[in-house]
Amino acid sequence: MNDDMNADFDKADVILATALEQFQAEGVNQYVYGMAMVEIGLLALVKLGEEEDQLLETVRQFIDKAQNQTQPPMPAPRQ
Repeated sequence: MNDDMNADFDKADVILATALEQFQAEGVNQYVYGMAMVEIGLLALVKLGEEEDQLLETVRQFIDKAQNQTQPPMPAPRQ
């Protein structure tokens, strides 16, 4: 990955960590905010023209990764 892409991933991590904290602070149901974030991600990739088969494979990989971790790491906002 190039440096610009890495920088964008870092920015996205900070934004998502902040959003997660806000969802929790507001008492939003974890299922609801989880589905909302999945929807945002999938819609963004569909608009970029990502193929359905690739999207499904990516989701399967996320599921496998989550099921094989005892406690998924949560990104922390940077200061």
